[in-house]
Amino acid sequence: MQLLERGYAVTAVDNLSRGNGGAIRALKALAPEGSFRAVYGDLGHPSDVDAVFGFTNLKVDMVFHFAAIAYVGESMADPLRYYSNITSNTVHLLDAMRQHKVNKLIYSSTCATYGNVEKLPITESTPTKPINPYGKSKLYAENAIRDYALSNPKFKAAVLRYFNVFGGDPEGRVGELPRAELREHGRISGACFDAALGIIDKLTVMGTKHPTRDGTTIRDFVHVVDLVDAHIAVAEKRKYENPPSLYNVGTGHGVSMKEFVEACKRVTEKEINISYRAEPRPGDYAEVYANVDKIQHELGWKAKYTDLEKSLGHAWGFRKQRDERWE
Repeated sequence: MQLLERGYAVTAVDNLSRGNGGAIRALKALAPEGSFRAVYGDLGHPSDVDAVFGFTNLKVDMVFHFAAIAYVGESMADPLRYYSNITSNTVHLLDAMRQHKVNKLIYSSTCATYGNVEKLPITESTPTKPINPYGKSKLYAENAIRDYALSNPKFKAAVLRYFNVFGGDPEGRVGELPRAELREHGRISGACFDAALGIIDKLTVMGTKHPTRDGTTIRDFVHVVDLVDAHIAVAEKRKYENPPSLYNVGTGHGVSMKEFVEACKRVTEKEINISYRAEPRPGDYAEVYANVDKIQHELGWKAKYTDLEKSLGHAWGFRKQRDERWE
């Protein structure tokens, strides 16, 4: 949405396996005529990818690669799906870019590439030791991008390692609405809203014996609008490079799951039944939060939406007005 508001022409490619059609319809309604094209396609099908680059009426000169499945627990249960969807599909995309001589890429990676770190906050030089297939498949995709850059001096890229994304459009035009069959893997904000709306009977928080201030996991929650602005900052300041540049995208401080749940209860103003379970989620890690000095210094980017309750309010404002029919 921010790209459209800044005058960019955008082609979105999605197979809607994790997204929804409502978001596409909302963007089409907001976009100036001729500036937005939505293509139903799958990065796992090279012919789909090739067709997008071959469309001459809206030439592709830069790729923002957001497409991926992104649930840690699911990656533990079905690792091959993650290596296929994330690592292999990134290779398909790089091959299509090579064939069509498109040499600018901004890649969405994850803090899961770091794993359980020995020292906080996490900097871009923190060793990568992912402990689940989600983080591993993202790191392998990063390596494919770097190796391709070594072979092609014209190719330039940036890798953004996201921390925990949440929130929604402050004006309520688009937001997150997980499919019913994905709720067991979903983000804690979505699960909290489902409990507040009575869709599920309780919110389950797993892991209460971590070595953290209250026993629950700690995460760096970054607003989705700030995240997109980080991509735009990379593009507009031309910080895609060869070798690829690397930036953490977060707020620089952590929030525990207990703190997040209490904030969610205040925002929704609902009595939510909370079930705390001692055992952690498979493949989970105790505490992560970012050092964001590099992206602030080099790009002038800093998270604006750092008030947890206000940010949750953006997501809740959208969620309480939507149901599955928005899909």
